[in-house]
Amino acid sequence: GFKRSIAPGADGKFSATALPVGTYKVTLQRNGAAVTTREGVEVVIGGGAEVSFAAATLQTVQVVGRRQAIDVSNVGSTTTFSSSELAKLPVASNVGAIIQLAPQTTRGDSRYGGGGAPSFGGSGASENAYYINGFPVTTLLTQVGFSQLPFNSIAQAQLLTGGYGAEFGRSTGGVVNIVTKSGTNDLQFGLAFSIEPQGLRAKSRNQYFENNGPTTVNTNGKLQFFRENDRQETMTESFYFGGPLIKDKLFFFFAAENIDVTRTGIRQANAPTALTQSNLAGGWQDTSINKPRGLLKLDWNITDAHHLEYTKIYDQVDDTRQYRRFNYNTLTAGDTVTGGNIYSNWGPTPVASEQGSGVDILKYTGYLSDTFTLTALVGQTRSAHKSQPRGYNPALPVVLLTNTAPSLNYTQPQSTTASQLVPGANDKNTGARIDLEWKLNSQHTLRAGVDYNKIQSVAGTSDAGGSTFNYSQTTTPNQPIDKFSAAPSTIGGNALAQAGYYVQQTIIASKSTPTVIQNAVYIEDKWQATDRLLLSLGLRNEGFDNRNGDNVSYIKLTKQLAPRLGAAWDVNGDASLKIFGNAGRYHVPLPTNVAIRGAGSSLFTTQNLAYTGVDPATGLPTGTTALGPVYSSNNEFGQAKDPRTVAAENLKGMYQDELAFGFEKAVSRSLNVGAKFTFRTLRNVIDDGCDDRPFLKWAADRNIDTTNFGGYNCALFNPGRDNTFNIDMNGDGTLENVRLSAADLGFPKVKRKYMALDLFAEYPFDGKFWGKVNYTWSRSTGNTEGQVLSDIGQADVSTTQAWDFPEFSVGADGKLPNDRTHQLKLFGFYQATLEWGVGANFLAASGRPRNCIGAAPSAPAQDTPFKPGDPVTNYSTYGPAYFFCNGVATPRGTQGRLPPDLRLDLNVSYRPAAIPGLGFKVDLFNAFNRQSIEVIEERYNPRSGNTVRPQYASVQSYTAPRYMKLSATYDYKF
Repeated sequence: GFKRSIAPGADGKFSATALPVGTYKVTLQRNGAAVTTREGVEVVIGGGAEVSFAAATLQTVQVVGRRQAIDVSNVGSTTTFSSSELAKLPVASNVGAIIQLAPQTTRGDSRYGGGGAPSFGGSGASENAYYINGFPVTTLLTQVGFSQLPFNSIAQAQLLTGGYGAEFGRSTGGVVNIVTKSGTNDLQFGLAFSIEPQGLRAKSRNQYFENNGPTTVNTNGKLQFFRENDRQETMTESFYFGGPLIKDKLFFFFAAENIDVTRTGIRQANAPTALTQSNLAGGWQDTSINKPRGLLKLDWNITDAHHLEYTKIYDQVDDTRQYRRFNYNTLTAGDTVTGGNIYSNWGPTPVASEQGSGVDILKYTGYLSDTFTLTALVGQTRSAHKSQPRGYNPALPVVLLTNTAPSLNYTQPQSTTASQLVPGANDKNTGARIDLEWKLNSQHTLRAGVDYNKIQSVAGTSDAGGSTFNYSQTTTPNQPIDKFSAAPSTIGGNALAQAGYYVQQTIIASKSTPTVIQNAVYIEDKWQATDRLLLSLGLRNEGFDNRNGDNVSYIKLTKQLAPRLGAAWDVNGDASLKIFGNAGRYHVPLPTNVAIRGAGSSLFTTQNLAYTGVDPATGLPTGTTALGPVYSSNNEFGQAKDPRTVAAENLKGMYQDELAFGFEKAVSRSLNVGAKFTFRTLRNVIDDGCDDRPFLKWAADRNIDTTNFGGYNCALFNPGRDNTFNIDMNGDGTLENVRLSAADLGFPKVKRKYMALDLFAEYPFDGKFWGKVNYTWSRSTGNTEGQVLSDIGQADVSTTQAWDFPEFSVGADGKLPNDRTHQLKLFGFYQATLEWGVGANFLAASGRPRNCIGAAPSAPAQDTPFKPGDPVTNYSTYGPAYFFCNGVATPRGTQGRLPPDLRLDLNVSYRPAAIPGLGFKVDLFNAFNRQSIEVIEERYNPRSGNTVRPQYASVQSYTAPRYMKLSATYDYKF
């Protein structure tokens, strides 16, 4: 029902921009009458489609209908998949699987969620940006992952692997841009059911201890994780319904999906010190995961020039787990449930857990003239988190019975003593965006825009039940319990107090409510310098304002300029050969999790009470009388840290420069080929440092007494650069301004370089066959992965241990975890008949580089700051954190590689002609059951001591075994 009319310019050319994606009919009119029509024009996200008419007279019309092979309107690196292509390819029904089809992408560390946390162009898992219908849906707390939506609601998925224009930012990796389906003038609905049965799933591989020679316990080659009895089955039901509410004017599209996963398997490893564990409590886990998802899309063509759309997405992940005992002697699980947990949009390792969210988006598009277009968008995402142990009652405190009166003993009512996620934990983003496009003349098309996001989190942990009551007895009831409390005997008439009985209430919480303000403004000129040469000249400025729980900024970056330059040369003038290139700067923000770690509030209070009794149901003391005030030995009363001490002054943001160039050529109507070279270099990072030696030396050089120095508790800074800190060096309550050079701090310059050569060949769809092959040679090297540390699976975004002490940088320059020298990706489908079709998806990728990370080889030397070239010292208690093994230097990435990652996925589909709309499909994933190693344990030593860890070099995870998915669909159009 969408229509747009445009008058060609004096040169006979026309362009229609900001169109909803889909298939169009283009009609050439003269004096109100149709001259000719071009049907089946496909509009894709961020791409151009050429429509050419050549007319001599109204009676003689020639339509130039050569299929557009090369998009000469695009200067970047884009891969786009339509819903019809995704339906025919053997890919899992999630966005992460789509991402892996693009060149220069690889699965991230499985400890970050694997396919849901990909690496683009050697970047870390937290450095990508994800959008649905123009609104950001990146996981707010950590930036690792994204909100999902019903898979059958995806119209197109665009993957930007580099070279994108000034309209996109907040990414030094890649951008995923999804557009959902909309209703049309045809009323239609569909149903689908699929099952991945356990009976058609291969056994998972067991995991064994490596042969590491003599260790404390001889574990060589013995069973570590028993996996072959793991069971998993997945069922998915989906539904869609769409059509007109008012023909040509108002449309709706509704989609729903429910995924049920049942999984049972080993939870705990065979401990090295007890290789025949016969009664491992909680060693077996039964899991039930439910993922209900829904989408509602409303489109209103107010007029031909004004379009309004509303998108509502529901995405929830509920994960229920129960634990049973496991016997490693008999390899059997017990029947009695010993524990468990219930999660919603959370998990035991939140950064690796799916975190669904609710999304609301309202978008207006106005074609205010043939040359001027305005789009405006407002939206919100909200993700509520829950983590609750089995039997947990948040109203009951933790009760400790150190020494209570015998008559008052009772059973502990609380099921857990561990800290819990704070009640009401959630993340929310409220954002807005305006984009303008003005076709100034036949040569210049100007684009400009501004956007704003306000991200807020409620996060942290607190005591189970809110507080802990420890019942105790002093042997000297006539003396004060401590300097903060009076003697129990001062409470007259209280027999328990006279006998010295009292209870101590402790409250520990790290609840924080940080905020991140993100804003950006950009301008861009698409300059058609000649008929064949297109230039894209853009400039973007991004601002990041990170605030603590008191809404006070601890890092505020207002000026981060990012130029973007691109060119596309239509060599022959007929879109058969394009040579392109682009260069740009890209920034990435800090998530709210950084504030929780480094700038959050801390509550640690204690109060001693006399009591007369105990409530047998709750364990709470009754008849209490305070023996003294509430106190905190470290002045932790829930206030946020002084924001001036959390980060160095005048920090520079994390940013990266990129250069790429290549060509695409239509060799024939049935073959396109191309090549591209990419170079990326990371210029700066923000992380936390924890080394107090430079500060002590600074004070000593100035004769400042540091007797009362409270210590340096880490602060965010720019490694490899000069930094200025605010810290109280003499304990007088006044902050000193401490300027330290890069040499004073002892860190090398930040380095992450990525080079890649992409080659591709594509057979465009001819009605029966479509296929594409991508080969990528790449190299990712440096001394930092970015915001995460995959070497040890650390997911503390921008607060990793990598820059805590300069000794960790020795030997850190080498092949990075996301380095894959060779990647070959082939995928396609063949529609043999109207009824039968087949598809294939093949991956061959080099294995991940290996490391040996051990303890430092020499004795502590804490007197002076570390300088490059100094002996590496075991200054901290980090244990295996250095690129040394058994006292020998083992630089990053020099211990070989894991075996190659090989996978072949196949499918076959059948749509019986006798029953229109009905379809069946069988997908076979990992057909050869090649369970490739994803991660090994790279830490050589235990946390203390210089012995070899029994787990060193042992496999931590394999890719999924072979499994089959059986699907049935029915689509009906009224």
